[in-house]
Amino acid sequence: MSENTEWTVVHDTAVTNTNPDSNIDVTLDPTPICSNMSNKEFRDSIIKSRDEAVDLIKARIAALAKWDASEQDRAKKWFGRANEATYGILQAGLPRLLQVMQNLKPENIVRWDKQKDRNITCTIFPDNGATDASVCKPDSARRIIAIYPHFCTSPRSQRWHGCQVLTLIHECTHFTDVFDSTDDMYGVTVGLSFWAQDNPAKAIRNADSLACYVGFKG
Repeated sequence: MSENTEWTVVHDTAVTNTNPDSNIDVTLDPTPICSNMSNKEFRDSIIKSRDEAVDLIKARIAALAKWDASEQDRAKKWFGRANEATYGILQAGLPRLLQVMQNLKPENIVRWDKQKDRNITCTIFPDNGATDASVCKPDSARRIIAIYPHFCTSPRSQRWHGCQVLTLIHECTHFTDVFDSTDDMYGVTVGLSFWAQDNPAKAIRNADSLACYVGFKG
């Protein structure tokens, strides 16, 4: 059987009975998650991005454990300060972020217009052409990340600006049992570090700031 064959799970059990007309009607949506690739290609890409994100988080945890001058400088760059409170938030949140990322599966990633099929409790935001992804924080335990078309055309791993790897990290920091992060300021650029110097209390909880601290290259 070809490894490129597309499979869709239509029911999680298969049994035989003798009840007449006991069929399960299934409606399939053949629309791919990303229009520029097959769903298999998308799954493979997500797994690569997830695994790279896991490695970046592990590296950050190891560096945080040392908390040497280099790591404190990195914290100051993205959070405006490297005090005990900053260290404590990172020390508590990074292992939770790692666990969530390690357990993230392609099935957790859905098209933004399919969120309604997961019975989420948040308003579905329309596509504005620039949004990459979103999560519904009240549904954090379900680990659903909705992606928009812009995510599909974003580079997978160019970490000096927005990319799929940093987007996954960004979204996972939002979960309430991870960092419960906010979106006070957007921008995966060095410019975000300038904002942090004047807003350290917000920066340590800002999703893009956390993503840049973990994985920004440059």
